Amino acid sequence: MKSWFRRLFLKIAAIANKPSKRRSKLRRDRHLVAGFTLIELLVSALIASFMVVVMLSFLTGVLESDRKETAKSNAQEELQSAIAYIADDLQEAMYIYGAEGIAGINAQLPHMQTNTQCTSSNCTPILVFWKRTSFDPNSTLQTRKLGCMPYKDFAACESNNATTNPFQSAFGREIYGYSLVAYYLKNDTNLGSSSWSNTARILRWELKDGYPWYCSTGGTITDTANCPTTIAFNRDGGTPSALVSSNNPAISPAATDDSDYFIPPDKGFNRPDFSSATSILSWRKFTDYKLDNNPPSVLPARPATEFVPLVDFMDDTAYNVNQGGNNDAGTASTATAALRIPIGKNVTIAGVVTNPDCDDPSIGVGNTNPVTASNAAGTFTQRVPADFTSTTANPAGLSSFYACVAPNNTTVRLFLRGNALARLGDRPQPRNFRQPTTANTAFFPTANVRSFGRSAIGITR
Repeated sequence: MKSWFRRLFLKIAAIANKPSKRRSKLRRDRHLVAGFTLIELLVSALIASFMVVVMLSFLTGVLESDRKETAKSNAQEELQSAIAYIADDLQEAMYIYGAEGIAGINAQLPHMQTNTQCTSSNCTPILVFWKRTSFDPNSTLQTRKLGCMPYKDFAACESNNATTNPFQSAFGREIYGYSLVAYYLKNDTNLGSSSWSNTARILRWELKDGYPWYCSTGGTITDTANCPTTIAFNRDGGTPSALVSSNNPAISPAATDDSDYFIPPDKGFNRPDFSSATSILSWRKFTDYKLDNNPPSVLPARPATEFVPLVDFMDDTAYNVNQGGNNDAGTASTATAALRIPIGKNVTIAGVVTNPDCDDPSIGVGNTNPVTASNAAGTFTQRVPADFTSTTANPAGLSSFYACVAPNNTTVRLFLRGNALARLGDRPQPRNFRQPTTANTAFFPTANVRSFGRSAIGITR
C-alpha cells in the first residue's frame, strides 16, 4: 500500500513539473524582449550595406552601359544619314574633281578666302563637284515668274487665267542651272572655342547659278512690246542696262559673265566650261569677287560663304602613318593602328596620276578600264586627299573623311568615321580621352558607300 502511494505521488509531481505550452511561449517572449546583441546588429548592418553596394554597382553599370550603347547607336545613325545625304547629292553630279582637279581650283574655293568658318589651316576639301540644280517656279513670288517666262504678261500668268494668258501651259516647269558643291572636313583645332562638339565635322558649301534674262524674240531690255521689263537683275542685284541679244539665249558657258538675270547667281559664281578637261580644271570664280566679304545675292538672299554643318562628332584623331594610307596604292601596307585606311596614295602610271586601290571594286569605286603601263588611255581614279601628311592637301590633318573619285565616269567611294567617345562626358574633352585602341574600336563607327552621278559631260581627262 505504501508503495502504491509513493508511485502516485511521484506521478503527480512529474505532471506538476512538466512545462505547459503557455509557459514555453512566455519563455520565448522573454527571450525576444531581451533583444539582439551589439555584434549581431553590426553583422546585420554590414550584410545590408554590402547588398546595397552590390545593387548600386549593378545599377550604375547598367546605366553606363546603356549610355555608351546609346552614344554608339546615335553616332552610327548620324553617320549613315550623312553618307546617304551626300550620295543623294552626288546623283545630280556632272563632273567630280579628283585630287589633281581640286589642287587646280583650290585657290578659288572659300576656305582659301578670309573667313572664320572654314580656313586653309583647319579645313580639307574632300568632295568637289559640279551638279545640275533646278529653280522651282512655284516656290516664291519671284521664281514663279519663271513659269511664265519668256512671255511679257506675267500678271495674267500668275492669275492663272487661261483666257487672258494663252501661254499658261508654260507655268510650273522646272528650270535648270549649275552649282559648284564642296564638302569639307573641318578640324576644331582650337578646342573649346566652338559651340559644336569640339571634335571634327563635315561642312557643305554651294555656289549657285542664276537664271539668265532673255527675250522670246531677242532684243533689248527696253523692248517693252516683247520682253519683260520689271523682274530682271544684273548679277550685282542692280538695274539691268545691257543688251542681251548678244547673249541670247545666254545659257552657254562664258569666260566672263555680263548677263542680266531673272534670278541672279550667288556672288562669285562663274559658269563652267565643260568643253574640255583643261577648261573645267582651270575654272575661276567671277572677276574680282571675294567669297568672304561680298553681300548676299538679291535672290536667293544668302551669302556665297555659307557653310552648312552636315554631321558633327567626326573622329578627330590626328593622322599618323600607323593608320595606313601612306603606302603607294597597289603595295602592301604596314599599318599597325587599331583603325586602318585601306586606300594607298595615288601613283603615276604611264604618265597618269591614278590609284590601283581605288580601282578595286571591293574597297574602291571599281574600274573596268584602269590605267596600266600598256593602257595609258584607260580611265583613272584618285584618292582625295592625295596625301594625309601634307598640310597643303590635308590642312585638317585628319583621316575620318576621304574618298576615291573616278572623274571619268562620275563615280565616288566615300569613307566616313565617327567618334562616339566624344559624346560621353562634358564638353570639351581632352583628345587623349577619345583615341582609338584595339579595345574600343566599337566606339568609332565607320560607313562607306559607292555613289554614281547620273549626268555625264564626256570629259575623259
